Amino acid sequence: MNYTKSKIFNITLKNLRVSVCIQNSNQSDKNTVILNEFYDSAKEQVLKDFDWNFANSYRELALTGNIPQNPKFLYEYDYPNDCLFAREIIPYVNKEIVEFEVASNVTGQKVINTNITPAVLRYTKSVDNETFFSTEFVMALCWYLAFLAAPAITGNRSIQSDCLSVYTSILAKAKTINASEGYLKNDDSCSWLDIR
Repeated sequence: MNYTKSKIFNITLKNLRVSVCIQNSNQSDKNTVILNEFYDSAKEQVLKDFDWNFANSYRELALTGNIPQNPKFLYEYDYPNDCLFAREIIPYVNKEIVEFEVASNVTGQKVINTNITPAVLRYTKSVDNETFFSTEFVMALCWYLAFLAAPAITGNRSIQSDCLSVYTSILAKAKTINASEGYLKNDDSCSWLDIR
């Protein structure tokens, strides 16, 4: 199903028990203005809260040429512009988890420090086109947006609390659905089992 911002706003309003629908996400009525104020923050938070498949991205990182301020690390890399949340650095050779940190360098630039080169980052990217959103993500987004907007739209803290509770349970269900999509071979499997 293709989603639009106005469709997301209408689901959010239903979650808030508001029966009035909107026709366009650029309307100037109170509800639309409030939902627009919270929309980007809500979308970014829900993207960060889970490793959504549709927002998953990989990039070989570019060295900054600087030495990391943290002496524990050897290499400093640029932080990708479209990165919302750095998930892991993919190891080329060994199967161990690669240690890294997100930090600011001496110029205040956001960077990634690690001990391997080259380095490929797996991360959650910023997705602005609603047609790419999965149904599970949209349901979670609508409940989180309802949680943020509830005091301004309904003035009811009880509804706000209910929205956060439903968001948490929707997110848990979405994690289960999202995790079942795709297949990665277990690297720890025995080679003699593969032969059989």
